[in-house]
Amino acid sequence: MSPEEVARRLGWHKTKLYRIERGESRLILDDLEELLELYGVRSPERESLFQLGRDAWKRGWWLAYRDLYQGESFFVMENDAAKIGFYAPNLLPGLLQTEDYARCLIRAAHPDMADDAIQRQVQVRMERQAILTRRKPPRILAVMDEGVLRRTVGGETTYKKQLEHLLELGKRPNVDLHVIPFQAGEHMGQEGQFTLFEFPDPEDPPVAYQEGLFGDVYVEDVADMSRYMLAAEKSLDAALSKAETVAFIERLAKETR
Repeated sequence: MSPEEVARRLGWHKTKLYRIERGESRLILDDLEELLELYGVRSPERESLFQLGRDAWKRGWWLAYRDLYQGESFFVMENDAAKIGFYAPNLLPGLLQTEDYARCLIRAAHPDMADDAIQRQVQVRMERQAILTRRKPPRILAVMDEGVLRRTVGGETTYKKQLEHLLELGKRPNVDLHVIPFQAGEHMGQEGQFTLFEFPDPEDPPVAYQEGLFGDVYVEDVADMSRYMLAAEKSLDAALSKAETVAFIERLAKETR
């Protein structure tokens, strides 16, 4: 098979395969599994290659929590991205949440989960936020619906601390917060919550990510990505400016006891 044929059959952008084969892009275990399956690699070679793959990722802090997730694609992209765009009509993005706020959301989403398991989920979310304070943090763009900011998650105290946390985050040069007010009416971003990852190397195409009740979806196809990019553009067009958003959050915080 030609590289073009492999990329087509896996639903990848061809530059992704080129960069993996040249050793210029990290090979995550999910992608390794897809390649081995397509190439018909069987035991014992398969196990040997998987062990090499696992050894290559031992430095990833998230491996301590691998029992909570299906693969590490999300962590790798979040860690490597130069820009992360959140388009949030329903939920406040995890990278922006306080610990108490995150705990309340996780408990609501998993009402049958044991307390210790919930705590581990919270720990993962807090550890992810380390990328915001590293020497070269990614640029964060969060476009949130007004309803997300008005929802009193965890009671008045937790909610107010979350608003105050957003105001602190908004002071960072790499963080841009925007709210879409109710008065903006309908807009394209209402169709669903998604995240856009953009990478430092222009040869690495952007990836869209959507999380749902029945699993995660990663989108790299050029035609599909164009729709996500358009939804991102239209969402930002409907949103308040950064300064207007700060003023909006300050008003909400003052209204909260």
